[in-house]
Amino acid sequence: MKMTTSVSLCYNRYIMNKPDYKKIVQVLNYIAKKSGGEINYLKALKLLYLAERLHLREYGRLITNDSLVAMKLGTLGSQTRDIITMSEYLPHVVYKYVENKLGRDLDKYIIKEKNSETNQLSKTDIYCVDKILNSFGKLSKSELVNLTHDLPEWKKHQYEIEEENLSVVGLDIVDLFKPSSNSSLEKVFSQTDAKLNLSRDLFQESLEQQAQLG
Repeated sequence: MKMTTSVSLCYNRYIMNKPDYKKIVQVLNYIAKKSGGEINYLKALKLLYLAERLHLREYGRLITNDSLVAMKLGTLGSQTRDIITMSEYLPHVVYKYVENKLGRDLDKYIIKEKNSETNQLSKTDIYCVDKILNSFGKLSKSELVNLTHDLPEWKKHQYEIEEENLSVVGLDIVDLFKPSSNSSLEKVFSQTDAKLNLSRDLFQESLEQQAQLG
């Protein structure tokens, strides 16, 4: 995965080592529940990514600590994708946990609510997921793909993905603080400069703390 700044290098090393798979599973179950008990898995990937982006801009941290990437179908969380698609690269402990907690039918391209626990999720986590579901939950999977293609963090890597045929590019997390030219996105991601500066500072502080802890 391509990283472009020292901040993103530090961030992605930490995130790729410590994604919170329990939170990922709980959020996916929550999204499925709010969508009538099941949801197309590509839609779930996109909605969770947008919730991660919103939480970062509002509160200075991600919901799940997933490693965020750009691919041909837009932006998403790397381990979230592995969990949904039952990747063989998942650690065994994660695979067993997911099998017990999340319903998946890859023949029908859906995930199903299997467990209603939300004890790992904070009030702000749920607030951001709900806001994204209320704003974008009725969009089709293709509409959500197009929406994520309008995000600046995807546009930054569009040439590499479409012309250089890179399958996946690690995102520079600071790009998630940039504005989009899409009016639908800006209605949701319209934080003030003061709010964004505070969230960036909080995020940077968390990076420094993690670096000190090794």
